[in-house]
Amino acid sequence: MYYSMSRLSVLDVRWADLFDTSASASFHKRHHNPYYELIIVAEGSVHLLVEGSPLTLSVGDSILLKPWEQHGGWDGPEGRGKFFWAQFSCEPGMEEFALHRAPELTIVHAERTELRTVDIRHEDPVIIPRRYLTQHRYKLLSLFQQLVEKMKEPTGYFRFEATLLLAQMLHQIADDFLRSSHLDTRFPVSYITFRQLVNHLNNGYDAKLSREGLEQAMDRKYEYLCQVFKKYAGTPINQYIHQLRVQRAKYLLRSTSQSVKDIAEETGYDDPFYFSRMFKRLEGVSPQQYREQSDA
Repeated sequence: MYYSMSRLSVLDVRWADLFDTSASASFHKRHHNPYYELIIVAEGSVHLLVEGSPLTLSVGDSILLKPWEQHGGWDGPEGRGKFFWAQFSCEPGMEEFALHRAPELTIVHAERTELRTVDIRHEDPVIIPRRYLTQHRYKLLSLFQQLVEKMKEPTGYFRFEATLLLAQMLHQIADDFLRSSHLDTRFPVSYITFRQLVNHLNNGYDAKLSREGLEQAMDRKYEYLCQVFKKYAGTPINQYIHQLRVQRAKYLLRSTSQSVKDIAEETGYDDPFYFSRMFKRLEGVSPQQYREQSDA
C-alpha cells in the first residue's frame, strides 16, 4: 500500500518518543489515536498487529499508520526491540495511491507556476510507502533521534524544528522509494530551457529584450525559445513581458505618487501612451483609473 501526500500539506508533530517493547506492558494493548503515526525500528525486531494483521519489522523498517488505525504488539520468536514513533497531523490528509499509477510521477507538471503573473498552486504528489526499508536507515534513525530529543526538551521554535525533521524523514523515505522504483524522473531539456528563459525574463523585463539578445543569453534560436515558452506557459513571450511590466506598474500605481509617464519609463515603455493602451488592454481600465480605484 502507498500513500499520496501533497507537497503543500501542513505537517504538525504532536508526540514523538523511543519505545522499548521489553520495558512496557502497554505494548500489547490495542492503541488508537487521531493522528498519523510513523514507526521506525531502532533496535532488534518489533512485532506489530495492525488491524488484525501481524507484522515483523527489523532495524530500519518503517510503517505509516492512518488516523484511528488499530495497532498493538505481540511476542514473536525473534524477541523484542525498540522503535521510534511520531504522531502527527497532515492537512490535507494523505490518500491511498495505486502503484499502477506510478508512471504519472514522470509527467512534467507545467502548470505555469514558474510564471510570476499567475497565482496557481501546484500540489505535486509525494508518494510514501506504507511499509518500507530505506537504504539509508541510519540517517533516518539519526533524524528520528533528533526529533525525539527536540520534543522531550522543547526550546525556542521546537515545533517548527520538529516539523522540519519530520518532513526530512518523509522525504527520505519517499525519495528512496522513487529511486528504487526505477522510474524515469528526469525532465525534458525543453522544460529546463523554459525555466531558464522564465528566470531571464523575470529579471530583465524592464529592459529592451530583443530577439538577438534572447538568442545570445539563452544560446538558442529565437523560434525555438518561442515554441518552448508557448508550450509550457500557454502564452507568447511578448505577452508575458507585457504582463510582467503591468504587474510592476500596478504596484507603483498603488504604492507611489509617481506619474504615469515615469512609471511607464521605469517598467520598460518609452511611450507612455503605448503603456496606457497596453495597461488598459490587460486590466480593463487605464493606469489613472486603476490608481483612483486603489485609493478609494
